[in-house]
Amino acid sequence: MKNTTKIGNRAEALAVNFLKALGHTIITQNERTRYYELDIVSQTGDYVVLTEVKYRKNSNYGGGLEAINNEKAGRLKNGFAMWLNQNPQFYSLQPRIDVIAVDSTGDIEHIENAIF
Repeated sequence: MKNTTKIGNRAEALAVNFLKALGHTIITQNERTRYYELDIVSQTGDYVVLTEVKYRKNSNYGGGLEAINNEKAGRLKNGFAMWLNQNPQFYSLQPRIDVIAVDSTGDIEHIENAIF
């Protein structure tokens, strides 16, 4: 396994634990098809939440939100829409896209409704 994969897996594990502590129920992780890649999908209250996890060694080149450009945001929205269409049991919930940035010390920055 590549070192970057290990780092990404560690960041996602920290994000999952963080979301669970906030009361989220994890629905799926690392959902990948030829059309999309979703890090974490969870449910909290009346929301079904896609959480994009970004690892940043440091903030020299911006934080987690800055790592998501318009093209990436569009891919996340389209992928989440496809996933929702394949999972109609979540139609009654309000969709939301969050971003979690994890740094090299394990600190977490959570931005709710980061992409709309």
